[in-house]
Amino acid sequence: MKTIYVALVVDQNGSPLSPERQMAVALSRMFTRKTRITSASLIGWPLLLVRNEDSGGYLIFDETNQLDTIFNRIVPGDYERYIDSLSKVNNPNDFLDLIRKIPWGDPRGKESVKLKGLIGEDISDLLKNPSVALPLQVLEKKINEDMAFLEVEEWKRLQNDITVEIGKLDEYVNSFSAIAEMFIGKMAEERRRVESLYDDEIEKVKQEMEQLLKQKKPVAYDEVKKKVMDFSPKLSEIYGVIAKTRLDLEGGSISQRQISSLESAKDKLLKDLDDQINQLLEPFRAEIRTLKAKIDALETKKKQELSKVDEKLETLRKASDEVKSSLAGIKEIKRKELEELASFSRRTIYIDDRVEVVIPFLAVRDEYGFTQVLSSLVYNGRNKSMFGFGTKLENMATPIIEDKINYFRIPMGNLQDNVRGRRQEIETGIAWLENEGWKVRKLFEDYYF
Repeated sequence: MKTIYVALVVDQNGSPLSPERQMAVALSRMFTRKTRITSASLIGWPLLLVRNEDSGGYLIFDETNQLDTIFNRIVPGDYERYIDSLSKVNNPNDFLDLIRKIPWGDPRGKESVKLKGLIGEDISDLLKNPSVALPLQVLEKKINEDMAFLEVEEWKRLQNDITVEIGKLDEYVNSFSAIAEMFIGKMAEERRRVESLYDDEIEKVKQEMEQLLKQKKPVAYDEVKKKVMDFSPKLSEIYGVIAKTRLDLEGGSISQRQISSLESAKDKLLKDLDDQINQLLEPFRAEIRTLKAKIDALETKKKQELSKVDEKLETLRKASDEVKSSLAGIKEIKRKELEELASFSRRTIYIDDRVEVVIPFLAVRDEYGFTQVLSSLVYNGRNKSMFGFGTKLENMATPIIEDKINYFRIPMGNLQDNVRGRRQEIETGIAWLENEGWKVRKLFEDYYF
């Protein structure tokens, strides 16, 4: 298996500086004040990269066995049992009661799986700058390829399990939808039955109404006509008298008051005729009103009954949609779990099936007992301020992934100073930094206490 060492310091194009320049930049960047160090260690943290054929990415394992990834996932509810219970229900009301009691959106529990040695954080930017090996003290390896392959298989198993769970959730949704649609169909059928029942009753009464009108209208016609004929002599007489009186009025032989009296008598006679006609029609009207009231009552009751069925139907549909929404929520959680697992496979610049990558750290302890750790840097180039003034040494280089430095817990207690013996190389690097315009400590003794 190939072992690749990563640069501690690269230039702005990603190319590694020479080893002496890397050490000089790292030391100068770390100590920007007059503080001196008592010990300094260049540490190599070994990582094993195992290629995933499906994605082309790499699972990254910490060979020191200090770093693990805890993968948390939910355990879905016992949906198979829930669906089986629903399939045994016979009516919509029991179905609705049961689905309201089932905790569709609540998982049965949670499970935490430790993927031993797997690095879940994205540190791919730390791996992409190969370099000539620095004089590193490589940390002890406690995980070998066989152990890593076991974790790869566990990672694949988790992905497969979640994929199966997602597939089953789709099946549960389909099964539930089929049962729900069956009961919704029954409710719709009940609605049609109620509507048809009332429509039939209303139609019967309307037919009674039609028969009644067909029977009573000729009778009413004859009786009203007869009544009008009975009044005809009186009406003829009074209209004849009124005609003569109007002529007398025109001739001036009588007054308007006399003709008004005749007009009142005529109006009274007509009103009497109308009253008697209405009295004749009242029995017919009463029968019609009775049937009309019956139709109105049936229409009202039909509307009320359909409203109850529609309310139940809407409640059933809404409850069914809520169940499907809850299952969709569980599926989304499982999908995100699958995405999280897939994200552990990182793209890198490498193409080997397995490769060991050693990333460097510089760990120093100062004269006051404080410890600092520095990871890979990008050298920002020549100091452009005049005479090296005006630019802080912090600006000399920028951490590649500053927020990941605390992820690696450097075991300071067992480290040896492997920098002190590199005086000549470091002084060469310091001289180069001076030529670059950086105001750094010139003497090696200025760094060590």
